[in-house]
Amino acid sequence: MRIGFLGSKVRLDHIKKVIDTFFTDIDTIYIVDLKDFHNMEIEDKLKKIKKDVNGFIFAGELQYHFYNNIFFPDIPCDYVRKDWSSLQNSFLGITLKGIDFTKVSIDSYSSSLIHNLINDLGVQKSKINIKIIERKSFDKGYTKSVYKEHKRMYLNKKVEGCITALSPVYERLSKESIPSVYAKPTTDVIIKTINHIKELYDSKLGKHENIAIIIIQIIPKKEYSYIRKDEYLYMHEKIKVAEEVYYFAKNTNAAVVNESIDKFVILMNQKDLIEYTNGMQRFYLLNSIYNNTNCDINIGIGYGFNPSEAKFNANLAIEKADINSKNITYIVCNSDSVIGPLDFLVTNKKETENEVEDRVFLELSRKSSISQSMIYKIYILIEKYKKNTFTSLELSKKLNISQRSTSRLLRKLEDHNMARIVGKKMTGNSGRPSDIYEIKLL
Repeated sequence: MRIGFLGSKVRLDHIKKVIDTFFTDIDTIYIVDLKDFHNMEIEDKLKKIKKDVNGFIFAGELQYHFYNNIFFPDIPCDYVRKDWSSLQNSFLGITLKGIDFTKVSIDSYSSSLIHNLINDLGVQKSKINIKIIERKSFDKGYTKSVYKEHKRMYLNKKVEGCITALSPVYERLSKESIPSVYAKPTTDVIIKTINHIKELYDSKLGKHENIAIIIIQIIPKKEYSYIRKDEYLYMHEKIKVAEEVYYFAKNTNAAVVNESIDKFVILMNQKDLIEYTNGMQRFYLLNSIYNNTNCDINIGIGYGFNPSEAKFNANLAIEKADINSKNITYIVCNSDSVIGPLDFLVTNKKETENEVEDRVFLELSRKSSISQSMIYKIYILIEKYKKNTFTSLELSKKLNISQRSTSRLLRKLEDHNMARIVGKKMTGNSGRPSDIYEIKLL
């Protein structure tokens, strides 16, 4: 698949790093837009490459507003959105410059997003002096007017610094030594945007690579090698590996479709795998096998439109993993796309913070029969909102699951002393108040 990108150089450089790390199967075309307004030169370039791309992503809303009509609706297109995490990073950046983030001017972000984040950070309203530059119209003088507004408020001492998501504005402010931070999109948002374009493209073709086959190759450690006639010890360790594999299958709605003396083959939904691995960033199964057995493993993952195609790609992936390279993962999306080797394992003698978390999440999962990925989601939720009390409705919305599923989840947490009711909350003018649950995972 070929995707085109348009934006400022600094944003395209950031996007390119994400592409090179997570989307090596994508062919790309990058167009640097040095202007901050619509111009015919850029429009002509986009029209020329339209026939050569399967999707198009604009690095910012400004470019999307000017040029999306060139592609839509023939070719899927979108822009990289601004979210709470990029704003939170900007708050941190301006703070590191010695400036109070509650006394800045901000453009490009909605007032509701800014106020919600401030509220989540627990800052008292009386201490907030943030000046929001509301968006007007994307005309030729838009960025210039935003720059002047930032500068005016800074010179009049209404703010101590500026946060902008507009590259030309940041460059002008920096040249005048006005303290400022450029709000860049996060890696997570870029990944979501690219995946959205891929889904739209697949949907247009009537195709979805929604099947994943995982092949787990067991590699006995030297002291348990069956070549040295230690069959009993090796089989004993293989049983331990099987326990981890079947526990993984239970947690992810997967099925173990084949097993042999040194290999397991697992069939599952690709989306469930992506969720379990947090976007292929952490693979709990590999760490569980490494920590709880005396075996090393290699993992080959294949994607396909049907089980047969996925299995073929998985076999290609496992062949990529040389037996001399242990505890690595390869992914084959198709015959032209190989991702890897991916090393999800940290083998330092001293446990890292992530390893400790993984071990604790695994223990909590086994104790409560709640999937590791769900426990991790709850943990991230608590860290993000800096609170651990929620009603069932609040938790349902934040986890994006049904209220019935949330109620079952809370009951399991309550049964295993990881949640308790600490109060009531009225959710309307009438009706029964909702229970407030305090959640304690660690």
